[in-house]
Amino acid sequence: MLHIRDISLRHRLLITNFTMVFVPIAILTALGFLLISGLRFSSPHNDLTTLWPEKGPALSIQYTVSSLRVKAERPGPLKVKDMREDCRVLEDLGIATAIVRNDQVAYITPGIDFYGLADRVLKKAHGQQTVMTWDGDGFFFRYTSPHSGTTVIAAGNTPFIAKSGIREGMAKGVMQMLLLFIVGTASAIIIACGFILSRVLSRQILTPLAALRTAAAEIEKGNLDYELRLSSRDELGRTCEAFDHMRRQLRSARLAQEKYEQNRKELIAGISHDLSTPLTLLKGYASGILVGIAKTAEKRHHYVELIYQNACTLEKLVDRLFLFSKLDLGQVSFMMERVSLRDYFADFAAENMERLAERGLILHYSPPAGPAWTAIDRMQFQRVIDNLLENALKYKEGPTVTMDLHLAETPQAVVLTAADHGPGVPAADLPRLFDSFYRTDAARTDVQKGSGLGLAIAKQIITTLHGQIHAEATPGGGLTVVITLPRIEEEYHETDSDH
Repeated sequence: MLHIRDISLRHRLLITNFTMVFVPIAILTALGFLLISGLRFSSPHNDLTTLWPEKGPALSIQYTVSSLRVKAERPGPLKVKDMREDCRVLEDLGIATAIVRNDQVAYITPGIDFYGLADRVLKKAHGQQTVMTWDGDGFFFRYTSPHSGTTVIAAGNTPFIAKSGIREGMAKGVMQMLLLFIVGTASAIIIACGFILSRVLSRQILTPLAALRTAAAEIEKGNLDYELRLSSRDELGRTCEAFDHMRRQLRSARLAQEKYEQNRKELIAGISHDLSTPLTLLKGYASGILVGIAKTAEKRHHYVELIYQNACTLEKLVDRLFLFSKLDLGQVSFMMERVSLRDYFADFAAENMERLAERGLILHYSPPAGPAWTAIDRMQFQRVIDNLLENALKYKEGPTVTMDLHLAETPQAVVLTAADHGPGVPAADLPRLFDSFYRTDAARTDVQKGSGLGLAIAKQIITTLHGQIHAEATPGGGLTVVITLPRIEEEYHETDSDH
């Protein structure tokens, strides 16, 4: 059994619009047929004029007669002057009037015989005291008030039924043709409008649906780059816009998933490589002791020192990996406190400048004019600074390397710039410096120079401090790391928060 929902939307729209157009056309055609039939077969006295029998100012006559009745009911002395105005209205329409009170004629239309007027009305009244008759002979009215005794009489040759109809012949034919033309034109206009509206409505609905179906098919194929473009702002347009927003969200999620998978593979590869190198050395040195390669006590002592150094390297790598994992999972507690970075770095430079110079790092610090208040966790922030200094030392090419620490304030932020004058980093590698296990040395030949986790940990810490960190090239050669932290003004209460 066929149900309405089984019919396509296009056919349903066509059927609905056809029904809406067909019903008024059918009614209009039937009325036109009946009207033309009435004109064709009616007698001269039952032609079109019988549909509108009222002729002349009928409403004005009825209103004036009612006004006279109301005034005749008033008790007290008769106010002929007020009633005379209504009488003159009737007289202008060809109706003679008379007003009688206590058998005395108070008013009579000039030039009219009172007794003749009264006799005409009495004949039409058939002996009744109150009557209003309006027919082909004219208008006849008589009313006597039971309260005041005032009698109003009116009569005139004003017919209610029009006896002059449409003449047979040409006039009647013209009327028939005119009615046929009106009916035909109205039907054609309604049909044309219905057809045009149906086509336009179908196109406005089916075009977005076709575009939506095509976009869904592309997404089913895995093509999340197919853009759905529609300029309409109606319900279908908003639906397509929401669908395309979903497509963009899916594409972003897929790109994020692909990036996550790539980072995970690189992470596993980096961990495997950086762990295997010191493990291979440990195994080699231990095997040398076991098989007797290290025959002297001095050589055995040297092998043991190498084993210890590689074990320390492994321990440091595992500790950094554990810290990075905890930061990534938000399991590191941060003790936030209000700190003046100007004083913080002044103390740091005074305490560590000599020690760093002995290791080959020449540190220069440029303080700001203001205190540069911000909120940090001292221990975690110190990890970031130590990592920047260690990187400068690891990758220096000469006996010494210079690092400039420049601190500045803006109305909203505190900006720390750490610029070294070492070998620098290629411009293509700058955006990836903060990725986990990323090193500019793709072969990862020297594990001692780091695992690639230091800057990734620094980024995690700065992000937790509601700041930003990025790298850029130092003018003249070297690497510059820029850290931006929110500036605070009011008194800041220390908080212990999880990442």
